[in-house]
Amino acid sequence: MFIMQVLIVLLLVVTAVVVLLIQSRTDRFDAARDRTLAAAEAFAHSPGLVAAMQGPDPSAVLQPLTEAARKDAGVDFIVVTDRNGTRYTHPDPAQIGKRFIGTIEPSLHGRVTIEQVHGPLGYEYQAVVPVEDSHGAVVGIVSSGMKVANVSSAFNRQLPVILGAGAAALGLATAGTALVGRRLMRQTHGLGPEEMTRMYEHHDAVLHAVREGVAIVSGDGRILLANDEARRLLDLPADAEGRTVADLGLAPRTAELLLSDRTVTDEVIPVGDRLLAVNNRPTDSRGGPPGSVTTLRDSTELRALAGKAEVARSRLRLLYEASVAIGTTLDVRRTAEELVRTAAHEFCDYATADLAEAVLHG
Repeated sequence: MFIMQVLIVLLLVVTAVVVLLIQSRTDRFDAARDRTLAAAEAFAHSPGLVAAMQGPDPSAVLQPLTEAARKDAGVDFIVVTDRNGTRYTHPDPAQIGKRFIGTIEPSLHGRVTIEQVHGPLGYEYQAVVPVEDSHGAVVGIVSSGMKVANVSSAFNRQLPVILGAGAAALGLATAGTALVGRRLMRQTHGLGPEEMTRMYEHHDAVLHAVREGVAIVSGDGRILLANDEARRLLDLPADAEGRTVADLGLAPRTAELLLSDRTVTDEVIPVGDRLLAVNNRPTDSRGGPPGSVTTLRDSTELRALAGKAEVARSRLRLLYEASVAIGTTLDVRRTAEELVRTAAHEFCDYATADLAEAVLHG
């Protein structure tokens, strides 16, 4: 069970770390896109750019400007080209005058392009924007970009932090799982889910099958459990579980016994037209939670049977005494006197026996 919990925690932590890595990488490239696009658009709309591009030596004027803007913007390059894609500027002066590597057709129609290309500096992430004159005509393009390796390196610098946080989270989660698992095992006495399910099913079946009522009351006086027989004997409502004993409208003596933490054995109390034999035991006597367990047994029928048994026993005793005391002599008169004496003692105040004259004289 513990291994299963650790595997689940491990899966969750690994999933979270992977999602965090993907999100961090996406955020870095989104930030690079925003930075390159902002730098390109800012330079494309800078004052004097169109005039410099249309001047006699655009490279001499624009090269120092693009390098200064590149450093200020924190990008790897800012390139200015004419409509044909011929570079006016580049961080590597050897690339000036060569054709721009990338897509320029959309920019020639006034649109912005963001792409990844293999350029002179390596694998590059660049934004291409148009340069328009005062009449809206495209006179060239400005491209700003960053090397993908630099974007990735910034992301890679975050890896130790992310992985370290993931490892710490995994360690804490594993330790927490172990502590919770130990606590659960201690509280369930080492029983696993199957054993607990089986025990619950057995206990539930027993509670609903026994002829005795069982009621469990918490330390704050609430009914935690009442089986079918307890509901019948105490006439409890259907929603009794979870309610306080004081809210159930029970007789004062019955409520006092249910709320009591004293030990009671076979104490008989009247409940309606029944006589209930009550046993009560506190639940915290062995370190359990505060509360009590009360069992209820209907002794009305038992007492009625006991009365009938007592009557039968007295009659048997009478028969025994009569068999001993009566008929021990052949004297009919004395036998009649003994019979009358026994009957009067047990069944009536006085009795008489009339003997025929022929019986008396044989």
